[in-house]
Amino acid sequence: MPKVVLAGLRADAVRLALTCLSIVLGVAFVTGTFLLTSSIDRAFDYGYARAAQNVDVAVQQTGSAVYPNTTAPPKLPTDLTPAVAERIQARVGSGAVVAGQVRGSAPLLDADGKAMRTDGLTGNAVSFPADPALFPGTIVAGSGPAGPGDAVVDKDTAAEHKLRVGQTIQVVAHDLSVRTFRLAGVAEYGVDNRANGWTLVGLLPQVALDVTGRPGYDQIDLHATGGASQQHLASEVSAALGGGPEFTVLTGAQYTKAVLEHRAPAAAHVTQILEVFGAVALLVAAFVIYNTFTILVAQRIRQVALLRCIGAHKRQIFGATVAEAALVGLIGSAVGVVGGIGVARGLHALVGVLTTTKLPPGGIVVTGGVVLLGIAVGFTVTVASAVLPARMATSVPPIEALRTQQEVKTTHGRVGRTRVVVSAVLGVAGIALAVLGTGKKELVDGVTLIGLGGALVFAALIVAGPLIIGPMIWALGWLPGRFFGTPTRLAGSNARRNPGRVAATTAALTIGVTLMSLFTVTQDSVHVTQSQWIEAHNPYDYSVDPPGTGQTVPFQVADQLRAKPQLQHVAAVDGARAVLSGTSIDIGAVESSAYGTLFKPVVKSGSLAQFGPGTVGLSNEMADLKHLKVGDPITIDTASAGPVTAQVAVIYQVATGHGVDWYDVLLPREQFLAVFKPDGDTQIRILAAPGVSLVDSRTAVDSVVSQYSFLHTGSLAEKKDSLAGSADATLSLFTAMLGLAVGIAVLGIANTLSLSVVERTRESALLRALGLSRGQMRRMLSVEAVLMSAVGALLGVALGVGVAWALEELIGNVEGGAVLSVPMVTLAGYVALASVAGLLAAVLPGRRAASVSIVAAIADS
Repeated sequence: MPKVVLAGLRADAVRLALTCLSIVLGVAFVTGTFLLTSSIDRAFDYGYARAAQNVDVAVQQTGSAVYPNTTAPPKLPTDLTPAVAERIQARVGSGAVVAGQVRGSAPLLDADGKAMRTDGLTGNAVSFPADPALFPGTIVAGSGPAGPGDAVVDKDTAAEHKLRVGQTIQVVAHDLSVRTFRLAGVAEYGVDNRANGWTLVGLLPQVALDVTGRPGYDQIDLHATGGASQQHLASEVSAALGGGPEFTVLTGAQYTKAVLEHRAPAAAHVTQILEVFGAVALLVAAFVIYNTFTILVAQRIRQVALLRCIGAHKRQIFGATVAEAALVGLIGSAVGVVGGIGVARGLHALVGVLTTTKLPPGGIVVTGGVVLLGIAVGFTVTVASAVLPARMATSVPPIEALRTQQEVKTTHGRVGRTRVVVSAVLGVAGIALAVLGTGKKELVDGVTLIGLGGALVFAALIVAGPLIIGPMIWALGWLPGRFFGTPTRLAGSNARRNPGRVAATTAALTIGVTLMSLFTVTQDSVHVTQSQWIEAHNPYDYSVDPPGTGQTVPFQVADQLRAKPQLQHVAAVDGARAVLSGTSIDIGAVESSAYGTLFKPVVKSGSLAQFGPGTVGLSNEMADLKHLKVGDPITIDTASAGPVTAQVAVIYQVATGHGVDWYDVLLPREQFLAVFKPDGDTQIRILAAPGVSLVDSRTAVDSVVSQYSFLHTGSLAEKKDSLAGSADATLSLFTAMLGLAVGIAVLGIANTLSLSVVERTRESALLRALGLSRGQMRRMLSVEAVLMSAVGALLGVALGVGVAWALEELIGNVEGGAVLSVPMVTLAGYVALASVAGLLAAVLPGRRAASVSIVAAIADS
């Protein structure tokens, strides 16, 4: 039998090469995914651990810790002021260096005096201690700040704006004053470099506090210099702080562990997405492999029957087929693992180009575990995919050796009725689960049910495929057949001859197109929902924003804008942080005149008419979290005025990121200003006067804002473009990654057509003898491939839109206001691209069919 296996491999070398290629692509994607995931994990681990490696003790505010390793107390945290740092330094003496760590908004100005922005974001100031052991980054040019007039910037900002060591840079402080510094050095901040696109400027800790206006440090770090153990140093720090619960003291080991635990979510979303797409690619490859070996068994009916006639046992036939799959799987997996290194590098670049996600620097790390895993996965999937075809091979009776027609015929009768029953049960169960999921109140629960429902519906399509493929191909091919002659009609008939095989072939394509359609419809729906929500509940034409997060717009700006006749309505929005029952909250205020014009909240209970002095508005999410209802009293802990007690007057719907309604709590503005005493407004929203052109209204706004060079004027159109740009970037990444799955599926179509050419050799020769030209033969096979691709793509679009509808219903039920938007042009483009891919898959089989000698083919028995 080993000789038979090798002979079979030589006889079907081309088809097995295509199968091997599908294995290579699937394994390469999976291996590349794991390699990239492992490399990202290591890079994040190294970057974060590097930042913590010299910290022997870390002190954090209990309840507002940078790393979530403490339980929040039911009050505001105590600030880590410079006085606290001095107390600690006095206790430890020369045994340790003490330095505060702080981060706050502090935009850098460019050569034109405008705030540097990346993707609409400005920048932060971070503390850069004088002791190099506690540097948060690595100096790559110049030196760290030696005095209060020195600063460092991150290397990406320095490169982009051509900043040089020794030159003067300008930073906008929290009070909008401009501070001037000498650029002492350029720093590499590792995983934090240009985090989220923000620029970073490093200052001495006390200077950073002064520039950012922060009331205290985020953390106080200690680096031992006298040889004391971390535990002893932590005990000394606790004693200096009085051992109270307001501070959390961590040893260096505890801090490093907390850092690495905290970094997990930063990397998880990227790696999880990659792993999902790796699994999809492997699943698609499994369909192609299964279909290919099914094809090989069908083609070798006579060969297997002859082996049976000369004494081969069923076990030998089964073993030979599985051995062939094992050899192909081993070769394909080995090559795929090598290709996975290139895929990992490509994915790394793709994520960086198509999204705003900043991956940490570092090369791809190849580990033996990932290599073995890739080979094992590819080998196992290949062998498992060949088991059923191998069992089919054992059922071939010896009498088949006498037949001249080897094509497997479609089964009917009881098998057809069984398919109908099974597919109906799966389909109904899947739809029921999806509908049940749309009614869930928790997003995760709903998504889980909808995902299971979609999987069951897909399984129903697989089972019912042989029954529905024929009618679908007839419907698609009828009109072209009427206009494009006999080759086109023959293509439709050929595609319907073995619907089971076509169904298995198109299933792989259906998976890829389903996911592409799902992501497309979901992203478009999210964008439309956001746009409609803004227009309906937070309408504005322009916004005036401070230069950085946490900074403010001077109060007089709103008054100056109100004096412009081109502007109908100008309203200030204010925000701050507070604590409600142990939970840190965003608390905001809007001018009373804005309600009903610039701010139209969706009231869930209560009434805006009752919203006044002594009351608050509460988001539905916060009301659910704290089990509050209209009329209940609440107490808000504020840093500036202590506890503030009020009564819930209204509960409103939250739509995160759509406008001012993302605040957890709303106060009447007069009370907000009295309690928090802000330096200015958080934002100003503007509506143009009726009949005033966009040019005139924008000119009026700019005439005021231009007096304050650091302020930023935005517009509703810009916000919508930003939302659409983010969605498009994500969709581009998903589409590019799913393109590999579609490519693997196209290989399956090429395999099916190749078999079709071999099986219909004599038939094709007869058609040629009857007058069918070589070009018409190629056209027939091309149309056949296009019909198969179009059917798979249409099924994928239908399933993807259905799942997207269920998800939008769920989002609407949980968050309110979700709108389903189906971009028909884009989805039609997917079907067209799939059809073109099928056309390309038919090129080589078409040439082979057209090149066969008519006489030799007819004479072949």
